[in-house]
Amino acid sequence: MKTTPLPSETEAPRAWVWGAFVLLISVGVLSALTLVLTWRITERTEALEQLRARAASCPAPARSPSGRRVEVEEAPPPPPSAPLGSGSYVAAGVDLGPLMRLRLERVRQGAPAGTVRFGSSEVLSPQAVHVISLWAPWCVACKEVLPDLREMFERRGASWGDSVRFLPVQVLDPTAPEDAIRTWGPLMPASHVQVADRSLADSFVAALRDDSRRLYQGTLPVTLALDCNRRVRWARIGVPGEAEMKELEDWLDTFRAEMTDGDPRCRQVWCGNGRCEAGEAGRCEEDCGTPAETAPSERVVSGPTEVAVVGPNEIAPDDPAKRPPKRKPCPQECPRCDEKGRCLTLWGGSEPPATMGPVFSCGDGHCDPGEDQKTCCRDCGCKGSLQCRRAEGGRDVCLPANELWSD
Repeated sequence: MKTTPLPSETEAPRAWVWGAFVLLISVGVLSALTLVLTWRITERTEALEQLRARAASCPAPARSPSGRRVEVEEAPPPPPSAPLGSGSYVAAGVDLGPLMRLRLERVRQGAPAGTVRFGSSEVLSPQAVHVISLWAPWCVACKEVLPDLREMFERRGASWGDSVRFLPVQVLDPTAPEDAIRTWGPLMPASHVQVADRSLADSFVAALRDDSRRLYQGTLPVTLALDCNRRVRWARIGVPGEAEMKELEDWLDTFRAEMTDGDPRCRQVWCGNGRCEAGEAGRCEEDCGTPAETAPSERVVSGPTEVAVVGPNEIAPDDPAKRPPKRKPCPQECPRCDEKGRCLTLWGGSEPPATMGPVFSCGDGHCDPGEDQKTCCRDCGCKGSLQCRRAEGGRDVCLPANELWSD
């Protein structure tokens, strides 16, 4: 006998099937919604990070003394920079931005020696144009150009005042800067501060040697003239001649006039011009410095350094008691001396030519025909107080025998 299933017995499995199907559909919809929400959250998070990065790169809003926000126009980029090339004058100027972050050893009047950032206002005043002289205590040629620079500053000091400054930078030498200044300072123009780079990597000249500048080419001295924007507009590697010293003086007058007469070139705004302008605090170390500069590291100096750091107006020429001592006469065989009559140059003539005619054996003890103090001082000796010594390049030359010179 065949049994017919009851309706309730056949509908129960169908209900389970439909329930499972609806559950699967719900799970699928929820999974899709979760994926969409996750994607949207990730997209919004990335957009927020981009906005934060852009906000971090923007300068802090400048505020007036009253605390109100000041709208600052976007600063234009720096003007183009040009390397030294072959001439003394550089029309576009050479950018010294990387050097402004370097910390150098510093000597100044009435304060301990320490370190200072090269771009600080203490070293490079934003109210002046500058003549920078790269020198070293062992550099013979440096001792020829420094007196010429001193003569120029003493002659023009009344008209230039504090708007044209001299800055000596000691390089490529481990001598303590206060000791070097104490010895060689009398040869230099008066300066507010002297700095020295005694880093193991010779960072200062390394930056000047870069192909974008080519302001140091392995030879000292180097004389640089900086305009109102701290750009090198005149440079000379080696000892400048009389015409070049006159050219330097004329360009310093031009750079000074650009600064004092309100030339548009001295009002341009960019990071690296030496002026801490609105919106640059905290983002332009070259111009505004860092908080660490308020407390520079210092060390005690033994002995006075005032000899080289007197101001241009600290000596009253009308007071006989304060007049500088009278210069002693220079020996006949020496064309240039310091105030004490000590010889500073090798000889008055030019360098001997590459070919000297018949070749004799220099060093055989006989002053043969064709040999003299310039070509073979080992055999022929030197005139006056000069002595035959071994100079750079292994060549024997006549050098002064006094306390200013050392082997």
